[in-house]
Amino acid sequence: MSVPGPVGSSHRRPIVITRPVAQAVAWQQALQAAGHPVVLLPCLSIHPAPDLHPLRAAWAELCQWNALMFVSANAIDAFFAQRPADMQWPQDAHAPRAWVPGPASAKALEAAAVPAHLIDAPSAQAEQFDSESLWEQVRSQVGSGFQLLVVRGGRTGALSPVSPPASTGLSTGIGREWLAEQVESAGGSVGWLLAYVRGAPTWTDTEYPQAVKARDDGAVWLFSSSECVAHLQALMHRGPAAWRNSAGPGQSDWSDSVALATHPRIAKAARAAGFGTVHLTRPGLADVLASIESIP
Repeated sequence: MSVPGPVGSSHRRPIVITRPVAQAVAWQQALQAAGHPVVLLPCLSIHPAPDLHPLRAAWAELCQWNALMFVSANAIDAFFAQRPADMQWPQDAHAPRAWVPGPASAKALEAAAVPAHLIDAPSAQAEQFDSESLWEQVRSQVGSGFQLLVVRGGRTGALSPVSPPASTGLSTGIGREWLAEQVESAGGSVGWLLAYVRGAPTWTDTEYPQAVKARDDGAVWLFSSSECVAHLQALMHRGPAAWRNSAGPGQSDWSDSVALATHPRIAKAARAAGFGTVHLTRPGLADVLASIESIP
């Protein structure tokens, strides 16, 4: 992939990366290489699942599934961290397929030695990288007796290791639950495997004033999860008392701030949080850079 080369950054808006720390560094390096000043303010933390036994058991029972869906790179990392040292992804006629919602996750699977011909992902030209786009690629695989295992994350304390999430009550496309409904409607069955848990991060005393300065400097906040938006609001409301007292009454006013969202649902969350300007972008680096360059 080619990206714009570095240019002078003296008049550029700061770019705030809100991804978890493990994912943020690569984005920081790429954006800085393109000449953008970057602030790291993680608004999501990733932790191992509280019980790793179901992950290890899933490896022993891998071929009972027709496909495994990995909801994110975090799910891939957590699942393959528990792979037995002497085991590889099967490649025979009974090998399960591996579904992912985007090309970056597909590359992560290939790096984990999953054969490329067994990986299903939305086209690199898809309008969105999500469950709805993935379903267009895999729906022909599903029929009576098809068994899918969804390897996913959960919020801290919210999910048991193998339980399905509570119904959202929504009939329109909304991620993993929607895709599971499509599989079941086509005659398949769905199991759920908790691979990791997500939660709000703990900011240091230096990160709170960094957040205020970024807001006041007209920074572009890059959001790849609606949870990051919610956690940012909570962090700014619940910071240390000494910081809240010095931050002033406008500490949670985002009306002059810019949000760059990688999915319409994230953009909706940013608007609801009060961001005055919200731009939608595809999640790839080249697309994000192009969107940043288009912001006045």
